[in-house]
Amino acid sequence: MAISPPSDIVLDVARAAEPQDIEAARAALTKRAGGAAATFTVEAAGAARKADTEQAGPARNYQRFEAMVLQTFIQNMLPKDAEGVYGKGLAGDMWKSQLAEHLADVMADRGGIGIARSMLADYYLEGKRVVPVGAVSGGPEQAARDAQSSLSNSLVQEIQRRMVRSLSDDPAAATAATKI
Repeated sequence: MAISPPSDIVLDVARAAEPQDIEAARAALTKRAGGAAATFTVEAAGAARKADTEQAGPARNYQRFEAMVLQTFIQNMLPKDAEGVYGKGLAGDMWKSQLAEHLADVMADRGGIGIARSMLADYYLEGKRVVPVGAVSGGPEQAARDAQSSLSNSLVQEIQRRMVRSLSDDPAAATAATKI
């Protein structure tokens, strides 16, 4: 009893076709691809994606983040029992996921719901350095204001404590507390 594995249909068709027909098909595919006859490699694709991300800057990154959030929203809003539209099983789930991804990308490109815009509003670039729009620490002036505010709060709290003690029933505790 021998096992005969299924053959590769595309390879079988290519073997059966005439060599000039194969070359004509390759030429037509190259023409459709815009003349890109280079072979695909994973390293080249990864390098291209990294270069795209570095050139895009924070605005594009926030837009991609918004598209990801929108994709989740859209996927949850799409009908669950629509096998007639998307298909059944894993293939239907893939089509539904791709639809949600494409809709989210288009929505994010056209402004989205404002997630990227509000996140980008918190930062701006000074050269290649990301700087918050509002001062985080404010420098020495802010430190002086914070110290003054802390002292003021402490003084108010101490006055409140003394008032509460003076309202208590034990006058000896109130006089002992004020001597400290």
